[in-house]
Amino acid sequence: MISRWIFLLLAGTVAASAASQLDNNLKCVDLSDLAGPLPLRAVASRVILKQSEDWEASSYKNPRWPNGGHRSLGYPTVVKNVHGQNPDGRYYLFYAHHDPMSGIGCAVAKSIGGPYVKLADLPGSKRKHSRVLTVPNYRASGPNPDDPSHFSSPCVVWNAKEKLWFMYFHYYNHFHGRWKADPRSPGAGAQMTALATCADLAKNEWTIWTTPRADKVSVWDIVPVLPTTEAAWMRGASSYHAIQQLPNPKGDWLAFMRGTPAAGPGTSVGFATSLDGRNWLHLAGNPAIASGKPWTKPAREYRPAFIGWLGGKKYLVAWSEHANPHIIYSTTTDFKNFKRDPRGYAKWQGPDGLVSPWREGNRLYLFAGHQVHELALPVRTK
Repeated sequence: MISRWIFLLLAGTVAASAASQLDNNLKCVDLSDLAGPLPLRAVASRVILKQSEDWEASSYKNPRWPNGGHRSLGYPTVVKNVHGQNPDGRYYLFYAHHDPMSGIGCAVAKSIGGPYVKLADLPGSKRKHSRVLTVPNYRASGPNPDDPSHFSSPCVVWNAKEKLWFMYFHYYNHFHGRWKADPRSPGAGAQMTALATCADLAKNEWTIWTTPRADKVSVWDIVPVLPTTEAAWMRGASSYHAIQQLPNPKGDWLAFMRGTPAAGPGTSVGFATSLDGRNWLHLAGNPAIASGKPWTKPAREYRPAFIGWLGGKKYLVAWSEHANPHIIYSTTTDFKNFKRDPRGYAKWQGPDGLVSPWREGNRLYLFAGHQVHELALPVRTK
């Protein structure tokens, strides 16, 4: 394992070569050859997702479904199918909304900038919808408007050790009352993060990690890989997390987490590490990004955005502040202390969920909400 990380660290120090950049499918974007600060402005922004299928509409308290209701389509995560079985070299964008009855959908493109075509709209497709994960309570004839069931906020990462694509997503746990009452189950357990895996991205057949338990504290036997905790900041919900693998010998995986308290408004951000992507340990000092920290501005809501590698032990960490998300860049070497960018907020629109980064050459593509923002990178030349 150490030798693999040494190779990645050495490879990342070579400037401006696509071959030397970290694998985008690990979700920590390579910025180690920047010759200046990450731009605050995008050179282009465009819409990549529009609501077109019934399941993409909220059913909650909405007897007129699929018409009307709250609209929140977005939450994108992008990977390139160059690993696993039958790689086809295409870009796969997974998305959701954050309302009942959201599942996880997928659209495909031949180039990173799109256009992204939903699975049901691909030439020759016989699919009736573009979901790859469906909430078991979903009914195509019309969901129950009082049912809050949903799957949302996907984050897809390649796991080379298991030779599987890992999809993290959060789910509404109908059994949160039993979870909270069980002494072995920490926190309130209302929304927690689950894991699904897939060996062949082109087939898009995903298997949710489940373990039957007699006490039924997690709905549909889902294993919450990142559950709620007894800590106040993560007691209510563990959701909207950004997961990545870092070129760091101290730990393979890093979870960039958004926590919601059980009572009162507000969200904050912390970190957890893992050696396998399945078993996680929270860092001491969480939440690292919250009100009162010297590197934050006062806000009721903080959300994870994305992480970039700046070389060596230095990372760029981007998060959003405020209900109308404003993205701020920062730097860190330990994910416990941060130096806030003195230039202020980015000029591109931040989303409710994570930002999925993808780099090609001197362009950085940031998938956020229903848009993609393109940044021109100042990079060193050989």
